[in-house]
Amino acid sequence: MKNMFAFSLIAALLLTVSWANASEGVSQELKESIVRLHIIANSNSEEDQLLKLSVRDRLLQEAKNSKHLLTDQEILAVCKREVEKNGYSYPITISRGFFDFPQKSYDNLTLPAGKYNAVRIVIGEGKGENWWCVMYPPLCFTTETQGQLGEKELALLQGSLSPETYKLICESDRIVIKPSFKLVELWQRFTDFWTH
Repeated sequence: MKNMFAFSLIAALLLTVSWANASEGVSQELKESIVRLHIIANSNSEEDQLLKLSVRDRLLQEAKNSKHLLTDQEILAVCKREVEKNGYSYPITISRGFFDFPQKSYDNLTLPAGKYNAVRIVIGEGKGENWWCVMYPPLCFTTETQGQLGEKELALLQGSLSPETYKLICESDRIVIKPSFKLVELWQRFTDFWTH
């Protein structure tokens, strides 16, 4: 009986260590390989929400036409021009850092909840609903794409991630909430708690 208990304890410990190691690897890879874009509207008024989407569309068009990842100054200039073009004078605040994002699923992509490298744009007071996407590699969804990545976007993503991580977030026949995602999310919360 003692041998069975000791074996079970060692097996559980090995499983926990391997789970933590794998979860840390996926979490770190997503943090290093993906840059998210987060736009927060001035308010929830219909006009401010439409302005947020107008800024989003203009910024995504500029990013798509650019041969490099836009700098903060370039992003700020694009946003200011679009806000002014729409007849507003809201200030624009841009910050970069690691921000918390919830799990998000689309037809053929799911990103686990956690901290991601992101560009955050706040329009005016930033008290309105927000919008986010993956800025790099460029995987932003608008109404035209309906949340479905095409072959070009999948190839960009596949080139940015290890085969294991790519398979984890892009399997088309996956269960919507995978147990492995929950493990990655729990690991991120655990490490965030002990490092802050």
